[in-house]
Amino acid sequence: MNRFCSVVIVMLPIVGCSGAGSEEPAHGPPATVEHPRAEAEISTIRLTPDAVKRLGVQSVAVKTDVAAATRTLGGEVVVPEGRGVVVTAPVAGTLSGAQGLRAGARVRRGDRLMTIAPLVSAERDQRIEAQRAVTSAEAEELAARQRLQRLEQLLKDGAASVRGVEEARAQHQVLLAALTAARERLAAVSRNPVGEQGELTVSAPFDGVVQSISAVPGQTVAASAPLLEIAQVDTLWIRVPVYSGDADAIDQAEPALVTKLGATDTPKPARRVTGPLQGDPLAASVNLYYSLSGAGAALRPGERVLVELPLRTTEKGLVVPEAAVLYDMHGATWVYEDLGRNAYTRRRVEIARHVGDRAVVRRGIGEGAKVVTAGAAELFGTEFGAGH
Repeated sequence: MNRFCSVVIVMLPIVGCSGAGSEEPAHGPPATVEHPRAEAEISTIRLTPDAVKRLGVQSVAVKTDVAAATRTLGGEVVVPEGRGVVVTAPVAGTLSGAQGLRAGARVRRGDRLMTIAPLVSAERDQRIEAQRAVTSAEAEELAARQRLQRLEQLLKDGAASVRGVEEARAQHQVLLAALTAARERLAAVSRNPVGEQGELTVSAPFDGVVQSISAVPGQTVAASAPLLEIAQVDTLWIRVPVYSGDADAIDQAEPALVTKLGATDTPKPARRVTGPLQGDPLAASVNLYYSLSGAGAALRPGERVLVELPLRTTEKGLVVPEAAVLYDMHGATWVYEDLGRNAYTRRRVEIARHVGDRAVVRRGIGEGAKVVTAGAAELFGTEFGAGH
């Protein structure tokens, strides 16, 4: 038994020594980046002299120049004055045929919006009455014209008096005016065609978008009751509240630049227009208006936008041609720097503002560097492949 105990005593140090001598295996980094490259060291594009000539690459030097100062404010998209109308009921009656009409729908001039069945029988026959009035006026005008012609001939023969001819001519002018009025009334009635049951069709007065609907099928409405509102949105106005003390500092001759909130595309130019003379006494501001064409698909009335207003004053800054600035899919701005010997590299720049056909650079490139103007888009396609 003593021999067994001695064996145990001998083994314990051996086990303890083996545990103390073990080491944990070394672990490497979870990821490695081979050939790391900073953004300032983006790939360089080298072209052959023939390629430079074929692409028409041209470069200009970045320089400090004087550019118009700007101020960015918030604006609101509104429908231009006179471009939004409320369509009313031509007569008192019951509405029908507007099941497919909804707010936000686009309509074209002459499209059928609603149908109204007049309550008064006389109004149901207004087209017939208008046609009868035209026929009667035509007959009376024809008789008066023929009588005038006979009297003029008798006056030449000495068998009529000048006074009689003048009275006949005046009577003919009166009947001619009545005929013109009757034809205009018939044309107005024809714009709202009358159906077999005497119902009238309410049509769209112009191309636009239905903003709201105030009546539904089956409802009986009074004459001149509002039915719906239509607005033309192909051209929209941007209303910009400006502090009254700064209104005179805005350059009215230069366009403003409008940017949709969260958008990454190029700002859209908007020209100054004369709008209602309105202001807010609590905010000590006045409203300026700018017209933005072709914005109906991108902007909506009531939407908030950013507006970069041009000022009469100027500021110094690094200026590059607008043609040199490129936008990637994320809205980042870049230029291609000409390194010489047909070598070009892409540089990220931050644009402070746009002034006409120039852009003021806040950071990203230094004065004296040459940037590509003509051929910049071709270099972008060369670096990332055609169709990028």
